Amino acid sequence: MLLTFFTRIPIRKVYSFDEEEFIKGIKFMPLIGLVIGGFLLIAVYLEEYIHRPILSILIWIMYICLTGALHIDGLSDTIDGIFSNRNKERMLEIMKDSRIGAFGVISIVTLLALNISLTVYIPLKYLFIMPVVGRSFGIISCSISKYARSEGMGKLFIENCGAKEGIIAIIFLIVFGIPLYSAKFILPIGLCFIATMYFTRFFKRVLGGMTGDTIGFIIEITQSIFLIIIYLLRGWMI
Repeated sequence: MLLTFFTRIPIRKVYSFDEEEFIKGIKFMPLIGLVIGGFLLIAVYLEEYIHRPILSILIWIMYICLTGALHIDGLSDTIDGIFSNRNKERMLEIMKDSRIGAFGVISIVTLLALNISLTVYIPLKYLFIMPVVGRSFGIISCSISKYARSEGMGKLFIENCGAKEGIIAIIFLIVFGIPLYSAKFILPIGLCFIATMYFTRFFKRVLGGMTGDTIGFIIEITQSIFLIIIYLLRGWMI
């Protein structure tokens, strides 16, 4: 069910929303990242036939198609709210507005330009784990925060994401990542963890907690931070 909710991957079986099943499935969010990463890994086999800059653009078009830009939309809504420089209540109203503002547009363009540029230079094998990184830290962020609104789509996710889910996410990420990329994988993960702690505390202070939009922000920003670190350490990480 989570696969149909958080991706646009076509599933023949039709699922109706089941709150109990949704809650049980929260801990499996990193597995959704694994599925997305599996599709992105196709790019490794195309590198021999397509120039890397063009391939990088195609990779991120594929990512948008797979995810429906769900979390990118959350990032843009968060940026619109935060950069409005209003009080907490007004920020949350702006984030809930379906219309996108100037700061939101800028954030999307910047995010995609950054990710496409980084993908030109990093080893493509890291694209496999990148969506797992983002979704794992999304869970970790929710596990140490509370829901900022009285009601909303993110409430069910955040209020049922506790310490157990956070621990499972980080263990899954480390246990799965180290065998694939060596113990050096700990460094970018550690830096993404620090960034997640910073942004989570920031949202607590400014908004009073997390929302569905800020989950999307954490997912997308930690993915980009992960790519930046891989780029900076690409000679050492290979």
